[in-house]
Amino acid sequence: MASRDDNVIPIPTPPSGEPHPRIARMIAYWREIAPGAGLLPGKQHFNPMRVPDLLPNLWLLDVVREEEGRLRYRFRLVGDALIDSGAPFRKGLFVDELGDQIDQAAAKALHDRVVETRQPDWRRGPPIVKHLKFIALLERVLLPLAEDGRTVDYILAMTVFYQMDGRII
Repeated sequence: MASRDDNVIPIPTPPSGEPHPRIARMIAYWREIAPGAGLLPGKQHFNPMRVPDLLPNLWLLDVVREEEGRLRYRFRLVGDALIDSGAPFRKGLFVDELGDQIDQAAAKALHDRVVETRQPDWRRGPPIVKHLKFIALLERVLLPLAEDGRTVDYILAMTVFYQMDGRII
């Protein structure tokens, strides 16, 4: 699948009124839990009881630092909406193990950018992952988490799926 980088909008501040309300709530919560100015929130700051209705759309990637500085990304959590969408994500699986079910170059570049810049990434557009269901478009945000406030060790993500029949999951 072709990368759609032209649809990627990095966000220190999301465009006013642009994100889906669930995405906007997740971004606001992520900002709220930051431990201080210039510091990223860590996984330890995230309280799922504060956003229970968003949990089905959440997924979490471990940032795995291998020898020679190579980064890999492993699914730690996959919400039910992702399973329902037909996304091939499974807990414990590395993104690069998805093979041709995902645009590998686009996914790697995107995840690396979030880790290196320590900035969120928001996107609305066609999926870069092959879904089994009829997904017309999706909207997702990637939010960096850092237990020490600086070094990104997780990427907290949320995806909202727009199906061809008009339903949103």
